[in-house]
Amino acid sequence: MIIAILVSFGLLILGFSMLPVGHGATTVSLSSIAHTETTITLSWTESQDRYFVNYTLYMGLNVNGPYNVIASITNKAQTTYAVTSLNYSTNYYFYIVDYDSFGSARSNTLEANTTSPPVLNVNSVTQTTVSLTWTDYNTYSSLVPFVSYTVEMKSLTGGNWSTVSIINSVSSNSFTVTGLSPGSTYYFRIYDTVGTGTNLFNTFSNTVTATTIPLLSVSISSGTTSISTGQNVDIKALANGGYPPYTYTWYVNGNPVNGVTGNVYTFNTTAPGTYNIYVSVRDSSGTTVNSNTITINVTSSSIFSSGAFLWIIILIILIVVVLVILMIFRKGKRRW
Repeated sequence: MIIAILVSFGLLILGFSMLPVGHGATTVSLSSIAHTETTITLSWTESQDRYFVNYTLYMGLNVNGPYNVIASITNKAQTTYAVTSLNYSTNYYFYIVDYDSFGSARSNTLEANTTSPPVLNVNSVTQTTVSLTWTDYNTYSSLVPFVSYTVEMKSLTGGNWSTVSIINSVSSNSFTVTGLSPGSTYYFRIYDTVGTGTNLFNTFSNTVTATTIPLLSVSISSGTTSISTGQNVDIKALANGGYPPYTYTWYVNGNPVNGVTGNVYTFNTTAPGTYNIYVSVRDSSGTTVNSNTITINVTSSSIFSSGAFLWIIILIILIVVVLVILMIFRKGKRRW
């Protein structure tokens, strides 16, 4: 009997000695190392389990759940994972469970967010170019690396987008579109491409509108083209396009007018005749254009060509009427 008890006790001790050492599941630490508009790259410390089975990754939209399994990873050395097909600018919650043959251990709960799409802006405009800049809010990882920015353009609201440039440097956040037409409206957008192999993801920016600067032009107009000597007429210039401010030089019959540099020229003369007037406009870039020509006809000033003539006629008529009345009055007086 004593021998049987000793044998049983020995077997029990032997059984405990054969149990695996360090078999408990390890509590790993979960973190996020990269974010894009639709992906979050997760990283965790490697399990120290001797009898590791898998990592099971869970995701939820609320810190209190519910959580769903999004990945089961059986390679203990794998300590990163890219979660894809997510929504822009959204918070997500994750934790990872280390399972072994004898139990499991849950990591911390991690809050991580996706980023906003790139924001595109018009930096400057010339007659033939539009300079664009943009902000990229992404951070990248080896699982979801940066691939390229693609600049697209169209000239009509309902037209098709065409590729202007593909930029392969993540540090390049600007581009100047050249060869455009002056005074034309264009629409621009970019999209960033991230990922590897066939797992590529494109995200579009906002659309911006830009109108190139028109070519410099100028026209002149006046309220009348016929005046008398001594009268004035204002001739106004309307300049457009180019690069303000403008400088005006007025010409009368091919000769520059001294002292008049504004966009209004008050013309007057004491000499009858025909006067051809135009203006030359220069912008800040040095470009110069001439306006149309206005012809002003100037006639001699006389009483017959002014309102004074009418008053003289009226005065003469009044005098004649008064004289007639006086004559009639005197004749009547003599009869008496």
